Amino acid sequence: QMWPFKLNLMQQTISGEIVLYLLSTLVISYVFHTNKVKNFLIYYNPQVTNVSNSLVGTSEAICLLNKNKRSIHNLSNSNRDLKFKQWLAGLIDGDGCFTLSKKGYAGLEITMDIRDERALQIIKNVYGGSLKLRSNANALRYRLHHKEGLLNIINDINGLIRNPVRLVQLNNVCLKYDITLIWPENLTHNNGWLSGFFDADGTITINKTNWQLSIAVSQKTTELLTPLIELYGGNVYISKGSSDSFKWYITKKEDILKLIEYFKEYPPRSAKINRLFLVSKFYELKSMKAHKATSDSLLAKSWDIFIKKWMNYE
Repeated sequence: QMWPFKLNLMQQTISGEIVLYLLSTLVISYVFHTNKVKNFLIYYNPQVTNVSNSLVGTSEAICLLNKNKRSIHNLSNSNRDLKFKQWLAGLIDGDGCFTLSKKGYAGLEITMDIRDERALQIIKNVYGGSLKLRSNANALRYRLHHKEGLLNIINDINGLIRNPVRLVQLNNVCLKYDITLIWPENLTHNNGWLSGFFDADGTITINKTNWQLSIAVSQKTTELLTPLIELYGGNVYISKGSSDSFKWYITKKEDILKLIEYFKEYPPRSAKINRLFLVSKFYELKSMKAHKATSDSLLAKSWDIFIKKWMNYE
């Protein structure tokens, strides 16, 4: 299957779920098949006034799109994709914060690296809100304060939030709007929560001393990390150089490749996705001893090209 889309999603009408899936897999498709993509299309971009003219493909796709031009923020809660809601809950658990001022004003804030503007823009286009560059920081902050958007996002992630701190914050906002807080069920492997949580607090690195690749997620407590061991492998350690934080850490090739398959099913939306889908290339080149090849060999040049892509993953 050349293109990383689920064929069973291609039905007679293009639903909100498909639009979400296309958006979430857009970066993956760029990594795998750049020669097959002529134009990027972000359906929610307000600057795109004629979506049909931006499509590259069959006339059938254009006709189908013309039949259904609804934006995601107009879709009902039941129509929004569950994978998206799970991803959003994981992101909020890591990088988000529900607020309630002394005057009773409720809100949601999510702060991410400036390279992750795409992820925050998706949320803004779905629920509204604002997106601004933080002063004196290489970061962006998303803020949502209007009632309609906030109620929509609460309805979407209620029952999916797992961070104890975030649950308390969410409960305070729920009490304000007379909403019953829903406790999350036990995390399962087939859940998009880890994808969002990884976008928030995850890292993917290569140790240049032994050329070992690792995927990790850091937290101040082990509560959110321990369940990941049984579901995805790895172990939890106390972070080196820090006595007040823990890290879920995966280094085994088998576990990492399984996790990459998970991320294909539940794609992250941060810039980290570009490193995730270089992992297979890393193992391929390493198996060929490219990292040890003589500097004047073509194999060494291939390794250098890979490292440049790895370091410039924005």
